[in-house]
Amino acid sequence: MTMVISRRRLLAGGAAALVGTVSAAACAGGERSRPGSAVEKVTVLTGAGIQGREAPIFVAQAEGWFRDEGIDVQVLPGKGSTENLRLLAGGEVVFATVDVNAAMIEYSKPGGISDVVLTSVLHQRNLACFVALRSSGINRPSDLAGRRLSYVPGGINHVLFPTYARLAGFDHSTIEWVSNPVPAQHAALLAAGKVDAASQFVPAVDSVRQLAGQEITVLPFADWIGDLHGSAIAVTTTTAREKPDLVRRFNRALLRGLRHAVDQPDLAGQIYAAQDETQGQQAATATSELQGLRGYVEPLGDYPFGHFDEGRVARNIAILQGAGAIRPGLMPQDIVAFDLAE
Repeated sequence: MTMVISRRRLLAGGAAALVGTVSAAACAGGERSRPGSAVEKVTVLTGAGIQGREAPIFVAQAEGWFRDEGIDVQVLPGKGSTENLRLLAGGEVVFATVDVNAAMIEYSKPGGISDVVLTSVLHQRNLACFVALRSSGINRPSDLAGRRLSYVPGGINHVLFPTYARLAGFDHSTIEWVSNPVPAQHAALLAAGKVDAASQFVPAVDSVRQLAGQEITVLPFADWIGDLHGSAIAVTTTTAREKPDLVRRFNRALLRGLRHAVDQPDLAGQIYAAQDETQGQQAATATSELQGLRGYVEPLGDYPFGHFDEGRVARNIAILQGAGAIRPGLMPQDIVAFDLAE
C-alpha cells in the first residue's frame, strides 16, 4: 500500500515525515561514501549561465568534497529562476539554483509550480541590481522610468522588478525591456548604448565598470527590499521525501565549497577559470565576484552558515505579500525544508 504524505506534513514534520527515521550518524555525516560504495550521479543548474559567483560548486568538485559524499555532479548553465523551476519540477535536473523570491512568487501563482522546496540558502541577501552609466543621468531608481533595461527571461531582476519599482516609487509599466538570455552579454549592451541600464548582480559590477570604461551607477534591490534572501538550492518534493540523505550530502559539500570560495577567493578564482564549463573566463573576474559576495553569504542572525532562519523567511514572505507580489496564506514551511540544509 502506498502512503500519501501531505505537502505540509512533508515540509513541517521533519525527517520522520520525509522518509521515516534518519539515523543520527547519517545527519552527522555517517552516510558519506565508503570504499566500494556506489557513486550517485546528479545534475545541478546554476542560477543563470556560468559566472564567477558559481565558483563554489567547482571548488567543491576540485577539492573532492562531492566525491567524499558519494556524489558525481554535472554542472549545467542555468536559465534564470523561472525556467530553472520549470526544469526542476519537470524532472530534468536533480538540483537547481533559484532565487528565493522567484520561488515564492511562482508558488503563489494560480497554477504555479508548487512541488519544489528550498533546502540551503546560498545568499542571505538579494544580489539583484541594475547598473547604468553615470553619464546617462540615472542616479536613483525613479530615473529608470521610461528607460530601456536589459533582462534575462525568467531572471529575478525581471520577476521582482514590479515590487522593487512599487517600493521605490515609480511606475514599472513605463519600462522598455530588452531581452537577452546570456547574462555575460548585458554589460556589453550597456557599454554599446543599446540599453540605459543592465540587469546585473552586485558582486559583478566591477566587470561592468571595466568594460564600460567609465563610472557607473549601481541600484541594488536590497536598498529598498532589504530583508529578502538571494539564491538557494531547490529540489522537488519527491526528492526531498525519498532522498533526504542525498540532499543533505549535496548541500554539505556545496556549502563547504561556498565557505572555502569566499575565504580564499584567489584560489577559488583559479579553480573556476580552469574548468571547461567556464570557457576561458579570467580568474581575476571570478575572484572579484567572490570578494564582493562575502557580505551576502554570511548569516544575518544566530544560525548556521547556509541554513534558513524561519523568522527571516516569514519576514521575506511578509514583504512580498505587502507589496502585492504574492497572495496571503504562504507559510515558511510551504516553501522551505528547514532540516535538509546539511
